[in-house]
Amino acid sequence: MAEHKQYYIHIPGSLVEVSESVYFAYYQEKRRNRTLEEKDERNGTVSYDGLDTPELSGQEMIPDRDAVSVEDAAIATILRDELHRCLALLDEPDRQLIQALYFEGLSERKYAKQVGIPQRTINDRRRRALRKLKELLEN
Repeated sequence: MAEHKQYYIHIPGSLVEVSESVYFAYYQEKRRNRTLEEKDERNGTVSYDGLDTPELSGQEMIPDRDAVSVEDAAIATILRDELHRCLALLDEPDRQLIQALYFEGLSERKYAKQVGIPQRTINDRRRRALRKLKELLEN
């Protein structure tokens, strides 16, 4: 009668019996990780974990290039506030036009239909309103 081979994985504090496939998969992954760590060590790769301090994790110390800087966020807030202040100085029809076209995303054609005015007139009013807004922003 053929002997049945038993496979064990060392878990801290004990040995756990596992199937042959689990045993080979576990140790294959262990060898793979060891090889990758050796490769990183040879190439001088530093892991985020190596930068950990009691106050911060290493990942938190790496700057996020896609994040908006505090300065840019502050400038955007100031410009947005200034824009809203200047919009409030426009007359009501111009303010409604700018609101519809730029904040609600309506096209000139849809807005013209909505208010019952030719699209060409809407286009002229839009250019005039933007010119006024630009002057207000520059002063």
